Amino acid sequence: MDPTLPADLEPDQHEHGLATADTPALADSINLAWQRFEESLADVDLAAPSRKQGWTARELVAKVGEWEAGRRLDDMLRDAHDGEAGFYDNDAIEQRIREATADLPDAAILESVASARRTTAEWLASDGPQTWGLVHTSSPLGPLPMLTVVNAMTYQLSITALDLEPAGTEADPELLAVGLAALIDTTGALAGRKRVTGSFTAITPDLIVGSGSRGGFWRTAQLDEDPHHGPGVVAELRTILEVTSGRANVPHLYRTGELHVRDLTGLVRLAPVLDGIPGIPPMGAVGRALSVVDAVGGLFGRFRR
Repeated sequence: MDPTLPADLEPDQHEHGLATADTPALADSINLAWQRFEESLADVDLAAPSRKQGWTARELVAKVGEWEAGRRLDDMLRDAHDGEAGFYDNDAIEQRIREATADLPDAAILESVASARRTTAEWLASDGPQTWGLVHTSSPLGPLPMLTVVNAMTYQLSITALDLEPAGTEADPELLAVGLAALIDTTGALAGRKRVTGSFTAITPDLIVGSGSRGGFWRTAQLDEDPHHGPGVVAELRTILEVTSGRANVPHLYRTGELHVRDLTGLVRLAPVLDGIPGIPPMGAVGRALSVVDAVGGLFGRFRR
């Protein structure tokens, strides 16, 4: 028997998460995330080490910019147009960017971020989301709707912002909130792709956001109150992002009570969302800690780097 979902996360038979909920509002939140990220770079010492071991701040900023050596919006649209959506190796792409930008001036690195922001904003303001938003394109997690993947980039921006804090900046709370919503929405998209029935909710002091999937459709929504139903994680917003990006000591957070995970039985039902993703054993991530936080952390490591 399929599990019941929190009432506010039960999808209709046309929903594809945030991509079909309120497209103008989603475009606004994506643009806000890019704007806040770019603004934060004014305080970054690009020569300083970042929190990501072996990477300078400059290298981290470069990897979210727009480059010939990288994967641009045009590449995503080409895959959608040609019907060739699949997986790609994000590690290999980031290494190409790292090598291609090693000798460029700092101004070029910063301009690449501004260029990526403008390209994204222009597409969101065009008829692109209506025409291509639900068409599948390639991602590090496999075929997903174009608009879902464009939104998922805000999760990478939020993790990059956190990783840049040792270089002199502070991650903007609005950016982190958008990134968390993107994380939860893409989790719903993966569940929808596998036709898994289940939900996952992130409960923070200032934001509660969840996604429920059934019959290949999913609904992602900001909730007014904790549903106390279904799998979920309870922690500070920053803590959830730290955990899912692999930057936190999860056992320590459990011991101190800074992180709580609910409904482990419902969590295990989400294991099939991992099936078929290169490099992630379907039960490996779930079995290690019986935590969807761990499972999602393994998945979204593909976006975070």
